[in-house]
Formats: sequence, C-alpha cells, structure tokens
Amino acid sequence: MNTLKTILVAVDFSTGSRAALEQASRIARLQGAALHVLHVVDSAAVATLAASRESSYESQAGSATEGARTALKAWLAQSEVPADVEATIAVGTPLHEILEHVRTLHADLLVAGIAGSGGTSTGAGSVSGKLARKSPSRVLLVRSNHSHAFQKVVACIDFSETAREVVAAARRIAIKDSASVDFLHVWQEPWIVPTRGELVESVYPSLVFTETERQAHIQNLRQDLHDFIGTAAEGIKAAEVLHEAMNYGNGIAAHAQECKADLIVMGGKGRTNLRYMLMGSTAERLLTRLPCSILIVKPTLENTGS
Repeated sequence: MNTLKTILVAVDFSTGSRAALEQASRIARLQGAALHVLHVVDSAAVATLAASRESSYESQAGSATEGARTALKAWLAQSEVPADVEATIAVGTPLHEILEHVRTLHADLLVAGIAGSGGTSTGAGSVSGKLARKSPSRVLLVRSNHSHAFQKVVACIDFSETAREVVAAARRIAIKDSASVDFLHVWQEPWIVPTRGELVESVYPSLVFTETERQAHIQNLRQDLHDFIGTAAEGIKAAEVLHEAMNYGNGIAAHAQECKADLIVMGGKGRTNLRYMLMGSTAERLLTRLPCSILIVKPTLENTGS
C-alpha cells in the first residue's frame, strides 16, 4: 500500500471486525494516516423493532443510535486505537452507508472483517464480497485471527495494467512488514476449452500440443512473469511462481494455502477481473475458501485516494 491519508474501517462488534479494526489501526500508525471507524445500524432491523413495539421508526432509530454509540465507545476502548480516531454511527443499509462514507471521506483504503457477525470462520461474508467489488478505493478484508504484520504475501499477476499496481503494493507491504512475496501467475493451457454447467465443470482439448510445445509455452510464461516483475523483487525476499489450474480462483486459493500466505493481493480489474473472481461458481469457491486476508487493488483512475 502506498502512502495513505485516510483509512475507513467498518465494524459490527464481531470478532472479525475486531481484527479489522486492529489491522487498520496498525496500518494507520505505519502510514501516519487518519483513521475513521464506522458502525452502521441496519435500518431494516430498526423498522422491524419499531413495528414489534408499536413505536415510531424515528424513535427506535434514535434509541438504536445512542445505544450503538455507547457500545462503540466501550468496544473501541478494548483496542489500541489512535486517540484522535473519529467514530461514526449511521442508520441505513450497511453496504450503501459504507460505500457512501468511502466516497465522502475520500478514503484511500477501506478495511473490513472477512466475515462479519453471523459469518463463518472461513470465507468472506456477502457484504464483504460486495464491498470488494463496489468500493472505489482499495479494500482490505481481514481474517478474524490476523491483526498483526503480514509475513507471507501472494501477489496475483495476470499481466494487466492493474497487476502493475498489485506488484507495487506487494513490494511496499514486504518492505514495511518484512514479509516475503510470491508473485503468482495462475495459468490454463490455452488449447483447453472449459465447459461449465450448474453441477459440473469439464474440459476438453480443442487442439493437441506436444509436450515440447507445452514446455516452450511454460518457459515463455516464466520469462513474461520475470519481465513483468522487473526490479520489484530486488531487496525483498521474493519468488516468481507459475501455478497451473483449470480455475483461476481455485488456483489462487490453493497456492495461498500451500505457502501458508496470510495476505493475497489482487487487482479489482484485469484480465481475470474481480467480478469473475468473486461472482458465480468461481466467486463462491474463492470467497468460501479464502485462507487469509485479501487486499483488492483498484486501477489508479478508479482509486479515489490516488
């Protein structure tokens, strides 16, 4: 992550958002950035409560806001956060309110738990996944057991322009956290055509290549990856890795698990774009299997913090 000015962390009092808060606070201290904490009271829950108590929505919203403000103050006191942290309570739809605050604050980085209240211990919750896709800023989704410095980073390289920012972000993290980086390119044989259905995924060869031709293709990919990384690997502990898989999302998750990564860095747009990675069957598998925290890097022109 390059120099950050404003970090917004969304919290819901869950264990996952506690880790997100502490990770955001750690990064804010390293970067000298302003830290904003946001808790959203779900307006649907307020409406339900108002109806059950036969009271007005406004009355229940006011009571819920005050209760949340008191709870948030006590909750923040249990973590080491900057003394000048700005805490906000909003009433509305969580996804909408979080995205609006990202835009209003011109946040460079949005931090959230990889699974919020009611979520499972693995994978990302539905709100987190939508934040990753829709936020104009970079998004860091934090695992519930990870509030410390990153040690092993997997940077996903697809040779797109956004991937250049992935390379730069991974290098900066490696320097600040003394982490090692795997610059990873997941590839499919170009002569294999996938056939997908609701229940199965199968593949068949559209062309038959010799083993010599296959090895030549792998060597070309290896050289392309090396050239793309350039000097970014200098001065840090880094490896350039090719991983063959029939599915990009599964390939990324599998390598992250194999190398015990605690952070995946990937682009929000690219040749294997985030919408494909996080939606449909590929998306559900990757979100469910996420073994670590994930940083979504957005293209420069889309990044409100650039």
